[in-house]
Amino acid sequence: MSRRSSSAKKLLIASVKIEADDLLNGLPFGIRAAELPPISSRLKKELVALEKITDGDQLDAKLLNENLELLLARRIGRGDKEAPFQLGQLQFENVMQKQYCSAWKNFQLAWRDHHDMRAKYQMGVMLYDELLDIDELREHKSPQAEACKLFEDIIQLPIGPAEPGGQRDLVYSAAYNLGRAYYQGFGYYPSTEKAIEYFKLAANDGDPKASILAQTALGYLYSGAEHRDLAQSFYWHSEACGNGSVESQAAIGVMYLYGLGVKQDWANALICLSEAASHGSLYGKATLAYFYYKRKMFTNAAVLANRIAFFDVKEEYCIDANCLKNFLERAKAMGCFIYARCLQQGLGVAKDEELARELFSKSVTYDAALAARYQRMVQHGDL
Repeated sequence: MSRRSSSAKKLLIASVKIEADDLLNGLPFGIRAAELPPISSRLKKELVALEKITDGDQLDAKLLNENLELLLARRIGRGDKEAPFQLGQLQFENVMQKQYCSAWKNFQLAWRDHHDMRAKYQMGVMLYDELLDIDELREHKSPQAEACKLFEDIIQLPIGPAEPGGQRDLVYSAAYNLGRAYYQGFGYYPSTEKAIEYFKLAANDGDPKASILAQTALGYLYSGAEHRDLAQSFYWHSEACGNGSVESQAAIGVMYLYGLGVKQDWANALICLSEAASHGSLYGKATLAYFYYKRKMFTNAAVLANRIAFFDVKEEYCIDANCLKNFLERAKAMGCFIYARCLQQGLGVAKDEELARELFSKSVTYDAALAARYQRMVQHGDL
C-alpha cells in the first residue's frame, strides 16, 4: 500500500470515529421530565352517568373544558380527597390553555389538605421546569433546588406490595428527575456519577415511562466521553428499545452502522433505523438517508432527505413522537445537507445548485457543528 493510500485510509477511519462519537456523544441537555399518566380517563364513567357524554370514547378537550372541571370543582366542595389532584392534573395537562397557575393551586391544596404524594411530585415538576407565573416564581429563590428536595422526599417512600398503587411509580419517576437534575446541574452541582446512580434506580422497571426514559438516558451517558462504555451504552439502549423507546432504536441503528459497542452489521442497522423512522423518529429517518447515501442508493437518499429537509418541525411534534427536540434539529441539519449533496451532483434527483446552496446554509442554522463535519467529509471525498 502506498503512503498516500495509507494516509487516506487513516483519515477516513478518523472521520468515521469523529462522526460516530458526535452522533452518540452524551445525553442531550433538553431531557424532559417524567410525567404521570393522564387523569381524565378515570372520570369518564361519571360523565357518562351524568349524561354529559353518551360514550366514554367521546371525551375530548372541548368536553373536558366544559364539564370535567365543573365536576371536579363540585367534588372539591364536597371534600373529596382525590378531586384537588385530579383537577390540578387536568389543568396541568391542558397545554393549549396553559392553566399552570390553577394547576399549581390545586396541587398545593391536594398536598396541604390530603398529603397527596402525586401532587407533591407534580409540584416538583412545575418548580423544576419553572411552570409557574412570575409572581409565584418570585416566592421561590431556587425553584430547581426546592424541586429536588420534593423528589428526595418521594424516593424515600416504601414501594412494597402492601403500599398504595402508584407509589412505586412515583418513586421511580422522582428518581429519574433527580438523575436529570444532577446531569443538568440544576438544583445540584453537576455530577454524572450521581446522575447515573439515580437513572439506574429509575431504570429498575418501576413506572414504565420513567424507566424507559432512564434507560435511554443511561444509553447516552455511557456513550459520552466522561463515562465511555459502549457495551453498556448498547445494553441500555437495547433495554429501552425493547420497552418501546424510538430514540434508543435509532441510537442502536447508529451503533450497528459503525460497530460501536457491537459488531458492525449494516443489515441490523438498516432494520433498526427503518423501524425507528416508521415510528416517527426524524433522527432515525435522517440517519437512514445518510445510510442510503453512503451505500450509493441515491434515489432513496434523495427522497427521504427531501422529506426531512422540508418537514415543518413543531413543538407538539416533539411531544407526540416522544423524542428530544435537539435531535429534531440535528435530523433537519442531516436531511438538508444530504439532500443538498444530491442536488449539487444530480444524484437521485435533478441537479439544482441554487437550491443546494440554500440547503447547505440551512443545515448550518440547524446544527453548525454537524454541517462543518459533513463539509470536511466532502472535502476529503468521504461524503
